[in-house]
Amino acid sequence: MKIKRQAAIILMLIFSSLALFACHGEVDIEATPEIAYGEVICEQCGMIVSEEAQAAAYRLADGGLRIFDDLGDMVLYHRINGEDVYIFWVHDYQTGEWMKAPDAFFVATDDLVTPMGHGIAAFTYEAGAEHLAEEHQAPIYRWNELLSEPLADLPRHVD
Repeated sequence: MKIKRQAAIILMLIFSSLALFACHGEVDIEATPEIAYGEVICEQCGMIVSEEAQAAAYRLADGGLRIFDDLGDMVLYHRINGEDVYIFWVHDYQTGEWMKAPDAFFVATDDLVTPMGHGIAAFTYEAGAEHLAEEHQAPIYRWNELLSEPLADLPRHVD
């Protein structure tokens, strides 16, 4: 009787552990990133990620997460490492809300201060990007342009 009880307890512990592991191991790859600001290190430059409005991240196809203190650092890191990315995330310059990078409009200007000096701002709406672009005489980009053009070669001002 005592052996049956011990076996039942052991089986219960095994099944509980498996259930806990299964729940903990699942990652919602659609969920916006959660960043411990002031604690997490940027994958590209090694600096602490502290400015929420400038932070960027991407989720790998396998569920892994890469976090950056500047969206320009995210672009550089991805170019260097060429990982299988499921989704890129950036913050809207005006609202600070997360958005999917391919849906955003971007303005690059030397006048914009960002943590690593890339000077790129993301916008949910084109009108917001147009306003900043006009203010700084800078062009507007889409995500595929940022990924394909060397950041140093991006025109920062319209001639």
